[in-house]
Amino acid sequence: MKRWIYMFLCLFFIAGCNAKTQLDELTLALTVGLDESQNGKLLIYSISPVFNKESENIYEVIRTLGVTPRDGRSKANAFASGKIVGGKVQNVIVSKTFAETHDMFSYLDVFYRDPKNSITANFIVFDGPLKKLMYIHLKDKPRLSVAIRDVILTAHTSKQTTKANMLLFHRLALDRAQTPFAPMLKVHKGDLVAGGIALFNEQRKYVGSLSQTESPYFSILQKNIKPSTFLTLAIKGLTKQKEYISISVEHGDFSYKPSFRNGTFHFDVHMRLGVVMTESTTYIDMKKEKKKLEKLLAKEIQKQLELVVKKLQTYEVDPIGFGLYARAYEYKQFQKQKSWAKAFAKAEINIHPTVEIISYGVLQ
Repeated sequence: MKRWIYMFLCLFFIAGCNAKTQLDELTLALTVGLDESQNGKLLIYSISPVFNKESENIYEVIRTLGVTPRDGRSKANAFASGKIVGGKVQNVIVSKTFAETHDMFSYLDVFYRDPKNSITANFIVFDGPLKKLMYIHLKDKPRLSVAIRDVILTAHTSKQTTKANMLLFHRLALDRAQTPFAPMLKVHKGDLVAGGIALFNEQRKYVGSLSQTESPYFSILQKNIKPSTFLTLAIKGLTKQKEYISISVEHGDFSYKPSFRNGTFHFDVHMRLGVVMTESTTYIDMKKEKKKLEKLLAKEIQKQLELVVKKLQTYEVDPIGFGLYARAYEYKQFQKQKSWAKAFAKAEINIHPTVEIISYGVLQ
C-alpha cells in the first residue's frame, strides 16, 4: 500500500513540474496605457519587467495599434519576449485627450469581462500624450510601473489627489447617483508629478479637473479626512493685513440633509472639524483670539468648499455623491430625474462648517 502511495506522489509532482512555466518565458504587463494616434487609431502601450540577466533594461515598453485593447494585446505578442499576461497589472492609464472623446467604460470592458485581468489596478488619467510617460527615463527610482504606483499613493495620502482603482471606476460608471473620478498624473521637468482630480460625466468622458489645491477640499466633502488633511488658508480680519494660517484637520462630524422644494434639490451640509494649528505668519494670542480665529477659519473653509461644489455643478458632475443622499432620502423625486448630473447642477447647496482648534502648538 505504501508503495502505491509513493508512486502516486511521484507521478503528481512530475506532472506538476512538466506543467510549470518559467518566469522569463512570460511578459508580465504591469502598466497598460491607452491613447489615440495621429490618424485616430487606438494606441496601446504596455510596460513589463525584464527578468533576463543579459538584458541592459529592467523593463520593456511595447507599443501597438488596434481596434480594441484586446486586439492590441494580441498583436503585441508578436513583439514581446514572452507571452503577455495581464493578471498582475498595477496601473491602467489613459491620456486626457483620449478620455475627452471616448467612453472609457467601453474601452475598459476587457478588464472587467476577462477574469484573468486585474480589477484592483489603479485607474489614472495622464495630462499629455502617453508617449511622454512611457519613454521617460527616471534616475534613482524603481521600475516605471512601481514609481507610478508609489507617486499616486503618496499624493493620495497627502490629499493632493485621489485614488481610484478599476473596480471603483466600474461601480461609479454604472451608478446613477454619482459620477466617476480618477487621479491625474503628469511629467514635469523629467519627473513624475501626481496632483489634481480628473472628472468624468455620465457618459464616462473626461470633462474637467480639480486642481491640486482643490483636492483637499474634495476629500473633506467626501468625509475622507484621515490621515490628516492639511490646509493653508488666507485669513482677513485677524490683523490689518492678510495672514496665512496652516492647519491640520484631524477629525470631523458630517451631516448631509437633502430636501426637494419648488422643483429643486436642496442640501444642507453641516460639518464640525477638529483642527491642529501648525503654522501662522503672525503672532496670535490664542487665549484672546481663539474663538475669533475659529470663526475666520470656518468662513474661509466654507468659501473654498463652495467654490469646489460650484465647479462640479458647472461641469455637471457629482463625484462627491450628493446623489446618494438624494436617492436615500428623496427617492421618489430622485427616480423622476432623467439625469441626476443635470439635477445636481441646479441644486442649492449650503455648507455650514464649524472649526474647533484642539491644539495650537507648544510655543506662545
